[in-house]
Amino acid sequence: MLSFYLSILETEEERDRFEQLYRMFKQDMYKVAYGILKNKEDAEDVVHQSFISIADNFKKVNEIPCQEIESYVVVISKNHARNLYKKNKRTAKRRAEVDINTIADEADMFERYDYDQLVKTISELPEIYKDVIFLYYLENFTTKEIADMLDITVQAVWKRLERAKKLLKENLERDDDYAKQ
Repeated sequence: MLSFYLSILETEEERDRFEQLYRMFKQDMYKVAYGILKNKEDAEDVVHQSFISIADNFKKVNEIPCQEIESYVVVISKNHARNLYKKNKRTAKRRAEVDINTIADEADMFERYDYDQLVKTISELPEIYKDVIFLYYLENFTTKEIADMLDITVQAVWKRLERAKKLLKENLERDDDYAKQ
């Protein structure tokens, strides 16, 4: 991973200095991130994002006095960890807000189909429905985030999800009827 960060930097002097920072503070940054997130993979992601931020702004970072650099890199890591924590919290809240009955009904509806059949039927949906299903159910983006990505309203995202599920159900049932003949 270090070679990736070094490729962002322009001069050999910057690369040497960055490598020194990387070796000195990688563990401290991980400990801070893990302390906030309590998840190994998320903490590793935070350290990675932090080092990308440092590499992207290395000219400014390099101007920081030596006695302040540790505080600086730890604060970057802490901020990235807090942001991810907030995002994870929003995602968990959104999941908790979903009506339990709806989840149970959907699970019951799709439970009788095998994975390959579901994937095939989803792939046959129109693009606008495939996109929202993928982003919402597989990538766990919020409806607000999806709306921003697709440049549509949150209500439009909910409507597309509703229509996609309806169409998916119809297509699966149609395939079942066809298979029975």
